[in-house]
Amino acid sequence: MEEKKIGIEEITKVLPAEWERAAKEQGAFGRSREIKSAKELLVMNLLYATSGGTIGGTSRVMMASGSMEINKNGVAERLTKSEKWLRYLVEGVSSGAGLLGGRPEWLGERGVIVCDTTTEESKDSKRTGWNLHYLMDIFTMETKEIKLTDEKTGEKLENFEKIVKDDIVIGDRAYGTIKSIEYAQRQGADYIFRLKSNAFKIYDEKGKEINVEKRIRRMRESAYKEFDAYYKLKDKLKPIHICIYHKNESDTLRSIRHAKISNGGSKGPVSENQKFFAGYVIVGTSLTESADRILELYRLRWQIELLFKRLKSIFDLDDLKAKKDSSVRVWFYSKLLLAAICEALDNLGRFSPSCQFSFVPRL
Repeated sequence: MEEKKIGIEEITKVLPAEWERAAKEQGAFGRSREIKSAKELLVMNLLYATSGGTIGGTSRVMMASGSMEINKNGVAERLTKSEKWLRYLVEGVSSGAGLLGGRPEWLGERGVIVCDTTTEESKDSKRTGWNLHYLMDIFTMETKEIKLTDEKTGEKLENFEKIVKDDIVIGDRAYGTIKSIEYAQRQGADYIFRLKSNAFKIYDEKGKEINVEKRIRRMRESAYKEFDAYYKLKDKLKPIHICIYHKNESDTLRSIRHAKISNGGSKGPVSENQKFFAGYVIVGTSLTESADRILELYRLRWQIELLFKRLKSIFDLDDLKAKKDSSVRVWFYSKLLLAAICEALDNLGRFSPSCQFSFVPRL
């Protein structure tokens, strides 16, 4: 496959107009004998996420390329001070590339955050794998919380400490549990969680179990269905609003293919129950808004998934070597920035996922 090289000049074309001035205003770039421009600082951060791999490695690459003479301590200082600026760049590039949805007016100023976990096998032989748990504002791309754990710490909302009162937290099926629902509400937050078909039993106001499949079959050709229900906690009924979206045929077939893989490969059996529920998205929420509004918010989390697909397939998301929290956050934002840049260049017709991305520092 032919490698398509994209230099720093091409990258800067998709950055926010004030990106250089913002580097100074947000404390990333100041007086420095080694780094003389915001462009050099950008190169350093991108190298840290790609060719450098570590702070020491970034220093060696920079010096070997003749770009600048800067030691390990100098790189560490500049990277740490770049965090706020990198977040600004991620938001700016993502907005320009159409990756961030507009905030619906009905939300007001409420924070809307998406939680997720990515699991990767580490390239470091001393570590078999790790989980990166992240909590991110869906409209600004601001990362509220990042936690790196071993693979034994599963996906659960209790991993996050920075969910606060009046937040709306969105999560996929891994978070669609009574424990996650209760945790969100203890924090004073609302939730929108996708539910598995057998996540937990739901009931009507009289305590009679609701057959979700029967409710769905009454949808007929309707795109949405919603109803009020309850779940039980210590024999007490607690309210939950159920919203259901009917997928189109192509999305349903894609879900069935995914179920086959999950069941053990292309020949894995898919039950009739799996085939039926593959045609629907079921979410539970504490909000009382209409189903179209609830599902509109849930769909927005998929924009974040696009960035992470780029990270996993191209940018070695599993190659984290940083140990300090500050270094992990800078590495994370640098990776997000790379993914957002690729989406932006793709939209402009200058980049294709089929091409190998190669960062070439031409200062």
